[in-house]
Amino acid sequence: LFGFTCSGIMLFGISWVFGLTGTTYLTKILPAMQVISGQPVSAIALLLMMCGFLFKLAVFPFHFWAPDVYEGASNETTAFISALPKVAAVAVLARFSALAAPEPGALPLLVGILSVASMCYGNLVALVQTDVKRMLGYSGIAHAGYILLGIITFESWGFATSIYYAAGYLFMMLGAFLVIYSVSPEGGNVGIKDLNGLSSRSPFLALLMAISMFGLAGIPPFVGFMGKFMLLTSAYKAGFVFLVIIAAVNTALGIYYYLQVVRAAYAEAPEATGPIKLSPGARIAGICLAVLVIGLGLIPETIINMAFTALKTVTP
Repeated sequence: LFGFTCSGIMLFGISWVFGLTGTTYLTKILPAMQVISGQPVSAIALLLMMCGFLFKLAVFPFHFWAPDVYEGASNETTAFISALPKVAAVAVLARFSALAAPEPGALPLLVGILSVASMCYGNLVALVQTDVKRMLGYSGIAHAGYILLGIITFESWGFATSIYYAAGYLFMMLGAFLVIYSVSPEGGNVGIKDLNGLSSRSPFLALLMAISMFGLAGIPPFVGFMGKFMLLTSAYKAGFVFLVIIAAVNTALGIYYYLQVVRAAYAEAPEATGPIKLSPGARIAGICLAVLVIGLGLIPETIINMAFTALKTVTP
């Protein structure tokens, strides 16, 4: 019901944009929106249109669905909805945000408020979670706030870094959910205590979970660190110093609960006995995800260049 409502608001915003510009082609909407960018009605139209994408990203206050769906859905379904739709949402959000450039008016302030609220709310609530999927649900809200740090610049560089970070987030989340699925193949939820002693039951899964958690926490040399660094740099260059400070503090908060998972895997006595068996396919997938999380952190140019190329069609 909540998703249906957000979709309706988005379609209403699209109708406003069509009414203001007389077209649905992005390349034609851009110059038309620049002419009326100083009018409040154009900002309202863009915000209404962006509601659907903010819902997909679980940006505060469009986040209500995320923790409950993450916890209640099957592990495979949660892995899909936690990562793949976000990449598409970020890509389309960046293209639509380009409609507001180069004079976005009041939009940076509004996007900045959404970013701060998402980062603070997501990280603070994630601190007290004991279910791994629910914790990742709240951390996803925080990561949506980080992604908005690139959107708020309303420049090609910021949009590209948001897309890069979303792509890295995809691989980090898939790595974490591969571990969750392997620990609980019957589909039950996994608590942090269920990961106690994972290193003794499956060193491979423990290492994959550590790589995923370190990446999400923003620790070098993983893709999460490079993504956060680029997003903070973009926001700083655009003059949003206060936002950069808040994001840095929230990154420190995130390190605490991500390292809780790593500590459980390596420093706690196992509550379950017996090794965890993995299929060859699961091992290959885990190796590929680990390589991507590390490789994209060391060599980010590929995705950044792809994002720049895609954004050239709608950015000034």
